[in-house]
Amino acid sequence: MYIKLAILITVVLAASIRYEAQTPTVVESELLGLLSSISKYGNYGGEYDETKLYAGNDEFRRKLMQYGTRVDLLAYAFPRLSDAMYIATSKDGRLRIYSWDKQTGGTMRDFASVFQFKGMSGKVITWAESDDDESAGSFYPEVFQLNSRQGPVYLATSTFIGSTSMHGQSIKVVRVNGDDLDLSAKLIRTAEGLTNSVGFGYDFFSVVDRKERPIKLFEFNEERKEFRFPVVIEDEKTPQGRVTDRFITYRFNGRYFVKAK
Repeated sequence: MYIKLAILITVVLAASIRYEAQTPTVVESELLGLLSSISKYGNYGGEYDETKLYAGNDEFRRKLMQYGTRVDLLAYAFPRLSDAMYIATSKDGRLRIYSWDKQTGGTMRDFASVFQFKGMSGKVITWAESDDDESAGSFYPEVFQLNSRQGPVYLATSTFIGSTSMHGQSIKVVRVNGDDLDLSAKLIRTAEGLTNSVGFGYDFFSVVDRKERPIKLFEFNEERKEFRFPVVIEDEKTPQGRVTDRFITYRFNGRYFVKAK
């Protein structure tokens, strides 16, 4: 019994050493290989294989969760990986969100995300969205940061692709409390009450001529401590919502984001 336990401990320690010893560039290459496999066996590739596709997504998530606890990888820019998926990092470098296309959708795209953050203890921790989470299926292109008396407030923007034309965007409050990630901080005051996020749906073809990709409709002004997003109007031509050049602005008053007059 003691011999078996010793062998098990040795195997675990050896695996841990190998994982810690891999350089960031080697980790990046491994993750790129897994993404390539997901693309190969996904709905948009030429060799669809459901078993290999779902296994690939599970393995990619597992590796991100595992490697994501390394401090050096939170600081690493992942220059090649960022061309293959969405990687959004806060200004202070303490929060990062990785989002990738699971290749399981059709015209409705299906994304998964892993959050990586540094806790108050200095440890780097990872957390993955489940399919039941409110923002599941969206990707996160940006993380804004506001410094308050209670510590940093992060604003993560996300995009949902329901079909070729039906899209949606939202902005969510994210905070780090100790070594926990708080995704339920209700710091936005709307007419309906306090919430931790606001969003809107729109017709993609009403903004298709914009040059940036992905389309980023939320704007943040760090100096004025405010974010804004466009007014969207539904009409006969664009029943899913036409993005206009008018804006709705929320400004931080020291405690909440409130709608500016």
